[in-house]
Amino acid sequence: MRLTRRFIIQSLNNVNVSSPIRYERYYINNNLRIQSKDNIFEKEILNKENAIIEKTNISEDEFNQLKKDAYSKIIRDSYLYLDDNRISIKKYLGQYKGLIRVEVKFNSIDEMHSYKKESWMGTEITNSTLAFDKHLSKLSEQEFLLELNKYIKE
Repeated sequence: MRLTRRFIIQSLNNVNVSSPIRYERYYINNNLRIQSKDNIFEKEILNKENAIIEKTNISEDEFNQLKKDAYSKIIRDSYLYLDDNRISIKKYLGQYKGLIRVEVKFNSIDEMHSYKKESWMGTEITNSTLAFDKHLSKLSEQEFLLELNKYIKE
């Protein structure tokens, strides 16, 4: 069981975060994802629950070859929340612009269930298609906007 909860926010204004790290992710199929971050290129094998079961570094050339076969591309900036090391924030660019997802990781089920979200966090999206890049990657632009608009108040 994944011990995380996910929330949506509309802005990073007044949120104490680190400098961003840019992720560029490509989904090749349901079990293979590649990504680049800080000039590091990685290949990740995923299980049915979307958990990484194998991660290896690959060359930039292999990365560029594999991404040609991708069905989806996700670009996002990842931040750490400096006031609580359990919290990271993903701000999406490109096709998924407008989504800013907060992820909170826990050490136990009790901790996860008793967690009270920060005042700056919006609606919980843990069980939505916006919660994981793998599910997000399968949404059309229209489906993405419909889902996002359920949680974002203009």
